[in-house]
Amino acid sequence: MRVRTASVATTPDIVVVEFIDPTAVRPGFDELGQLVDNGELRLLDLEFIHSIDGVASTVPAGRVDKDFDRFEHDLAGLLDRLELDAVAADLPHRTTAAALLAEGDSLDQVIAAWESGGARVSRRSSAA
Repeated sequence: MRVRTASVATTPDIVVVEFIDPTAVRPGFDELGQLVDNGELRLLDLEFIHSIDGVASTVPAGRVDKDFDRFEHDLAGLLDRLELDAVAADLPHRTTAAALLAEGDSLDQVIAAWESGGARVSRRSSAA
């Protein structure tokens, strides 16, 4: 998968995907990877996190699900510790979250795939 990084003219929202079973949300991540590969979406940052007493603990994508290891690469690092901790503070026990920044008009179909797999998806303002 090719990852393109560039400066961001407008600040995109952080999309937060909360899930318990990574298998259920795999179709959404497959779609995300496909859109990035096709150039329809620019993935600026993606972090998988767990909450440890309300503090974000980042998790390598491949440890969440072996099929997510394609998302382990150097991104722009736009999500900072405060943003990740804010996501973790609201994260229920035993839940994983993927926090991502992306640019493009195609994210709606990815969100629909995640939601159909039982994920809770929300948007937050980014300080990036």
